[in-house]
Amino acid sequence: MKSLILMVVMFSMTLTAITILKYESSKLDLKIKTANDLKNKLQYEWSFLKSEWEYLSSPKNIENLSNNYLNLEHFSLISFEDFLKILDSKETMK
Repeated sequence: MKSLILMVVMFSMTLTAITILKYESSKLDLKIKTANDLKNKLQYEWSFLKSEWEYLSSPKNIENLSNNYLNLEHFSLISFEDFLKILDSKETMK
């Protein structure tokens, strides 16, 4: 009779331990799934941001934006002879 009670107690403790381990395992599985979902979402957002940055920083787009918003005027450099004339005129002014 003692051995039967001992066997039932051991059996119930084993089943309780298995149930607790299964519950903890399922909680960890949910955490892993959540982490994987977050990782996939962040990878998607990262690839979207990289493609958006590549578009925004493309030379053609920068040129279009500068033409539209900066109002830059094109100019040409002065020739070397004109530069020498300016220097000469400043020296004579002294």
